[in-house]
Amino acid sequence: MKLIKHSKLLTFQVIFSLIILNTQISFAQNKKINLKDWEGFYVGIGVENSSSKTEIRALGGDGDDHYALNNGTKDKDQNEIIFKIGHLEQLNNNILLGIEFNKYSDIKKQSLNTNAATIYYDPGVDQTRLHLEDILSLDARVGTVLENQDNFLNNSMIYGKVGVATLRSSTKSYEPDSSRDSHIGQSKARHYGSVVGIGIEKKLSILDDPKLINNTSISLEYNMMNFNKKTSGSDSGNVVDSGGYSVKPEIKNLLLTINYKLSDNTLGLKNLIK
Repeated sequence: MKLIKHSKLLTFQVIFSLIILNTQISFAQNKKINLKDWEGFYVGIGVENSSSKTEIRALGGDGDDHYALNNGTKDKDQNEIIFKIGHLEQLNNNILLGIEFNKYSDIKKQSLNTNAATIYYDPGVDQTRLHLEDILSLDARVGTVLENQDNFLNNSMIYGKVGVATLRSSTKSYEPDSSRDSHIGQSKARHYGSVVGIGIEKKLSILDDPKLINNTSISLEYNMMNFNKKTSGSDSGNVVDSGGYSVKPEIKNLLLTINYKLSDNTLGLKNLIK
């Protein structure tokens, strides 16, 4: 576990250092980059700072002491690794169109349910474990390459994105060390939703090899993911009107990635919108 945390921190430090160095050198050199250098298939790896808020509701009424979940959410902030693969091609003039697949790290949270109390609720005992896993998105990107007097902004691509996302949620609500008869409430569901985001991407000017300069870039992106509410699961105890659990996740991500273009081949995306 310590090795994993150290690797994540090292990845962030390397990418951040490259951005600082790239910014400094960009003021010393301002080589014009052909738009064709942006076209092709690419892969990326980086660090994501994610902030998730998941609304969980126990639907069993007052007979369910996990009803204490109501009026509250399970929130989690974390720094993890993200992987991406995508494709870009020139649409018209300095407009670029692309598609991108992203794999986000899992989110896991366990905490006490202390937001509301019923006559069945044990304060400081009742808790819920939440897992958000297999977090994936497929996005469409539209960007433009800037021509600006500022050396850093010049030849940078700013872009917007919109897409679809999915994840699996699982919850487990229980009462460890309770003096009463404990029972377990569980749910599992597949969620679908949308992604919207904006970002900026810059070719890596610190490299001497023209091929590496044209194929390597650093990007900074912010996006928001909203998923649908799903109801599933049940309670294992003798609970009146146990109606399962509704779960609705939301995730906000700040992504810092380094990308490498593998191929100049294009898919002909521009032909789809003619």
